[in-house]
Amino acid sequence: MRNLTFLILLTLTACSSGQNIQLKYYDFAHQLEDSATTSDQTRTKYLHINQVNIQGVSDQQPLIQILKDNSVNIANYHFWSQHPKYTFTDSMTRGLVKKVSDFNVIPVGKTAPQDGELMLEVTVTKLTGHYEVGSLIEGQWFIYQFNAEGKKLLNSELFSISTSLKDSGFDALIKAHQSSWEKLTNKISEFILSKSI
Repeated sequence: MRNLTFLILLTLTACSSGQNIQLKYYDFAHQLEDSATTSDQTRTKYLHINQVNIQGVSDQQPLIQILKDNSVNIANYHFWSQHPKYTFTDSMTRGLVKKVSDFNVIPVGKTAPQDGELMLEVTVTKLTGHYEVGSLIEGQWFIYQFNAEGKKLLNSELFSISTSLKDSGFDALIKAHQSSWEKLTNKISEFILSKSI
C-alpha cells in the first residue's frame, strides 16, 4: 500500500510540472550603413560620451510600465537584451557619430580629455511604457568643455520625450523607446552643431 501511494504521488508530481514560460529579450534595431565618414585624422575635435546613467526603478533589465492607477508594473518575462544603460549609450554614440561629423565621438575613458574637448552626460530618471502616452523617457543632459581647471558646464537641459505606440505589445514599446531616444540624440546634436565649438 505504501508503495502504491508513493507511485501515485510520483505520477501526480510528474504530470503537474510547471509551465514552460517563454522569456523575451529586446534591443534597438540598428541599420547597417556604409560609413563614408571622414578619417579620424581630419577631425580635430573630440566629443567624449559618458555611459548613460539610469536612475530609479528603470535601472534594471525588465521592461517597466506605468498603469492607469499610477502603479508600476515590472514585466516578468520581457527584458532588455542587456542593461538599458548600455543599449542607450550605444545608440547615442552611433547617432552622434552620424550627426556630428566634425567630431571624433568616443566613449569616456578611451583617451584623456584635452583642453577644448567636450563631454556629454545623460541621466535618465524615467524610462517606461505609459498606458496613455506610449514610450516615456525623462531626464537631463549636460555638455561640458574641458580646460586647464577641469570641466566647465556649457549647457544642460531637462527633457521629457514621449512617442505613441503604433501597435500593442512590448515590440511596439521598444520601437517607440528607440524613436524617443533618437529624438533626444537629434536635439543634442543640433545643440553641438549650433555652437560651432
